[in-house]
Amino acid sequence: MSLAEAADRTYTVVTCHFGDLFWVTHTLQQVDRWSDGRVASVVVVDQNRSDRAALESLPRVAQVLEFEANAECVAVLGHDHPVALNRALGEFAFTTSHVIVLDSDCFPTNPSWLDRLDDVTLAAGPEYLGMTHPCFMAFPVRAIPSLDFFEGVTRFGIDTGRLVGLQMLRAGEELTVLRPGQPAPFGGTRGQHYLDGTIYHHGSASFVYSLDQRVRRQVKGTIEERYRRRIAAGSFTVTPAILVLLGLRRMKMRVRRRAGVVYRAMRRLLTR
Repeated sequence: MSLAEAADRTYTVVTCHFGDLFWVTHTLQQVDRWSDGRVASVVVVDQNRSDRAALESLPRVAQVLEFEANAECVAVLGHDHPVALNRALGEFAFTTSHVIVLDSDCFPTNPSWLDRLDDVTLAAGPEYLGMTHPCFMAFPVRAIPSLDFFEGVTRFGIDTGRLVGLQMLRAGEELTVLRPGQPAPFGGTRGQHYLDGTIYHHGSASFVYSLDQRVRRQVKGTIEERYRRRIAAGSFTVTPAILVLLGLRRMKMRVRRRAGVVYRAMRRLLTR
């Protein structure tokens, strides 16, 4: 990709807000800080359904959308992030050439991030081999009709947007898939860097505010509060003690996740 090609693209950022306003506020402040005029606007889906005024005041926000919760999706995942993204992409009138999807805790850290994007640039999930992750995606507006962030959720129990890369390939798009940089912040235990270190994704920041036990038990509120203070100060390091605790917690969650996959596969086999 040439710098001229990168300079010709324009972007609309799409993100979903849930939980504490800190994360979406911090992310959009960083987008505003590290972006030039190529980022024309921001669209926020208010999944709290109560923070419209605060969200409308954030940098570059053109529209705040609210949708009713999708019961089918919530029953499977404990949230309806994939349906919210589908509706936002389908209902907003895009005037830019490209879309950037960001999790509310995923943000640029360097002014060169836009120059590093290809026509289709997708983050790979740190724990889902061969799948994509909606924390960070950039793609042309023309690709929107081919995308479904909900695909695979009810059939396979996978999370938001994990099959977007496959959908892009089906549509004939050439794509760049970004694996988390090495070494990742926090010893790879929490948070990932993408795009040559110019994008940081914290991960699961809103989970602590969920009313669904399946979601909330994946994080610990006291540790998240420490992270929040550090990230607000621009610090991406933690103490050795926190690293040990997070490592143990991540191992436990991996065991639970794998057990759930095995259980669902066995149930499908037994009910055929």
